[in-house]
Amino acid sequence: MQYWEHIDRVFRAQSLDEVKSATSAYTRALGFQHHGYAMKLQEPALQPGQGGGPSKDFFYFEDFASDWSKTYPGLASAQAERSDPRIIQAREGLPAASWNCRGQTSYELGQRVYLMQRTRRTLEIAGEHGLRGGITVPSWSQGMRWSFMTFTHTAIVDPREMVPTVASAVYFVNCMQATLDRLMRQRQPLPTLSEREREVLRWSAVGKTSWEISVILRISERTVNFHLQQVSRKLGVKGRRAACARAVALGLIFL
Repeated sequence: MQYWEHIDRVFRAQSLDEVKSATSAYTRALGFQHHGYAMKLQEPALQPGQGGGPSKDFFYFEDFASDWSKTYPGLASAQAERSDPRIIQAREGLPAASWNCRGQTSYELGQRVYLMQRTRRTLEIAGEHGLRGGITVPSWSQGMRWSFMTFTHTAIVDPREMVPTVASAVYFVNCMQATLDRLMRQRQPLPTLSEREREVLRWSAVGKTSWEISVILRISERTVNFHLQQVSRKLGVKGRRAACARAVALGLIFL
């Protein structure tokens, strides 16, 4: 496969910096100048390259040489999730698309009139920032709300002329996403629960009330509720049901 060296490089990356470097090299090899990637998770997690910092549910990187780079932090907002055509493209499961700043795309959006209008307007604004053509590739993995990668250049080209490069771009992004997932799992420490917290949580998970758990474990109901509150805090969730589901998903308790 053409570009295999770059695809293999990003797939084997051991750090976020290596992912960024491989992505930059691939962008240039593909014939584009710049790229941008954004990802929204279903719940906060430690992110690649973040070390021991606080968990977040939004992550991005880009190398645009214009003010277009300033638009990326705003993609974390609820408004962007409702209106940004790239996010909608990803959330609705639409395929990768090539485009230019004249509003032309490699496939028609059919009855999605609102999305078509938003897409054209976004592409026009991108053109004002020097992004006159490119490819946008949605991607998905477990625990993700949406993500996409965009490769851009300064030329106005018929989107159909870029179609031959789409398959390679899709495969590269899939490999890059797999690497980011791997790096995130490596950096995500499991919360530490005490044995008493596990006991309380296990009984709660099978439907016991706080009073019933207090009788079973011979502790006060107030103490049971305290342990459940502590567990919820450690797991970053609200409520005992969410705490039980999260603990089971992480393998912290078994039913």
